[in-house]
Amino acid sequence: MEFTQKDLPEQPYIYVDRECGFGPEIADAMGSAFGEVFGFVQENGITPRSMPMSIYLGMDPKILRFRGAVAVSAEDAAKASGAIKADTLPGGACMTGVHVGPYDRMNETHQAMWAHMEAEGIKGGMPIWEVYVDDPGMVEPDTLRTEIYCTLG
Repeated sequence: MEFTQKDLPEQPYIYVDRECGFGPEIADAMGSAFGEVFGFVQENGITPRSMPMSIYLGMDPKILRFRGAVAVSAEDAAKASGAIKADTLPGGACMTGVHVGPYDRMNETHQAMWAHMEAEGIKGGMPIWEVYVDDPGMVEPDTLRTEIYCTLG
């Protein structure tokens, strides 16, 4: 598995908050979040700048809390209203890698990334985010690609 350190610019995004247990209910929570966000995108003439994303601001071992999101321009982020909120991913150093395979094995890639950073003496932080490159309705689970990012410092 390969991980790369990158410097990224700040990136505005719009999102909805979700939380669920660490089981099969994750798929429903993410599906409803992305449906709500992309429905808002269509209704408001917003141009997405990314595939769907999950953004994690903290890690609780008992419950999964995330933001179902999509990157947008600053102008489009200003259109957020109601349940749809806006924020910005921080610019600066991050570690990134690509998980290939089913979503239920993504924790293996996250663990490998953290082990890599520890071995290199690199301190990770929040937020952590995932960008779902492939549509699971169109791509077999074993070949799904998900980009994983971890803020450094």
